[in-house]
Amino acid sequence: MRRLAALIVVPVLLGSAAAAGCGGGPTSLGVTLSIASAQDPSIEAGQIESGQVVDFVITVTDAGAAGTSGVTVTADLPADFRYSDTLDLGGSAVRTTPVYPQGNSQDPSWGVWELAGYGDNIMIQFEAVAGGSPGPWSMTASASGSTTDTAQSSPLKLTLLAAPQLSANVTVTPGNAVPGQDVTYTVTVLNTGSGQAKDVSVLVTLPPVFAFDGGIEITGNSGRSGGMDPIEGSELPFFDGFVLPPANGSTPGELKLQFNAQVQSGAGADGSYPVGVQVLGDAGLERVTIPESAPVTVG
Repeated sequence: MRRLAALIVVPVLLGSAAAAGCGGGPTSLGVTLSIASAQDPSIEAGQIESGQVVDFVITVTDAGAAGTSGVTVTADLPADFRYSDTLDLGGSAVRTTPVYPQGNSQDPSWGVWELAGYGDNIMIQFEAVAGGSPGPWSMTASASGSTTDTAQSSPLKLTLLAAPQLSANVTVTPGNAVPGQDVTYTVTVLNTGSGQAKDVSVLVTLPPVFAFDGGIEITGNSGRSGGMDPIEGSELPFFDGFVLPPANGSTPGELKLQFNAQVQSGAGADGSYPVGVQVLGDAGLERVTIPESAPVTVG
C-alpha cells in the first residue's frame, strides 16, 4: 500500500454557545480537519486511491471565554475508509482520561480532555486506510464537552480514484523431483481493485541449480502488450507487459502464468528448495512480494 499525505486545511466551524463553564462566560469549540504531510499536487487536491494510507489531523480549539471539560473528539470517515492507528496526540489541553479508538473503526473517537479557556487546544494525528467506490466523498470531525454543544468541522472534500489492488500466489507441481526433472510453477496474480493494473511484470527467483525450461502458458482475463519472455536456462525468469482489468463484481482481474523449471544435473545436496516471486504494476507503484514459497524437495 502506498502512503500519501497532503495539507488541506478547512475553515473552522464554531459550536454554538452553551452553559457557562467553571470560569464563567460562554463556552464554544472550534474544529478543523486536514490531510497531513504533502507529497504531490494530486494528493494536495484530496485525490486518494483505494488501499492508500492517509494521515489526517484534527485540531480542536477552545473559542469561548470559559474552560470546557469532558471533551471527546470523533472523526466521521467516508465510504469504506477505516481507522488504523493514532500517530500523535498534542496540544495544550490536559488529558484527564485516555480513550482510544478501536481498530478498523469508521468513526474513531478519542478522549477525554479539559480545556482551560480561550486558545487552549487539542491536536490529533491519525491514519486511515482508504476504501470504497470511486467518486467524490466528504469527511468531517467533531468535538463535544460537558459544557458546550457539539462542534463540527467544515466538510473535507475527497475524491476516491479508481485504482488497482494486486495480490499473488505461487504453486508448484510436483513437490518432489530429481536432477534432470522438470517441475511446473504457476504464478497467479489477481487485481481486486477498481482500476486497471498496467505494465504488470513478474520476476521469479528460482532456487539454486534450477533453470527456466520453457513451457509457458498464460491464462486468465489479462491482456499483454509488448511483453517479453525469459530465455531458456535463466535462473531469474522475467515476464512483463501484462494488463489486468479491474474487478467486475466478485470477479477479479486475473493473470495465471505457468512455466517449467528444470532441476540441473549438478544439483548438489538434497533438500527443500523454495521459490521467490515479485510482481510489479503501474510503473512499480503496485508491488507484491512472495518470499520463499512453493518448495520442491530434491532427492
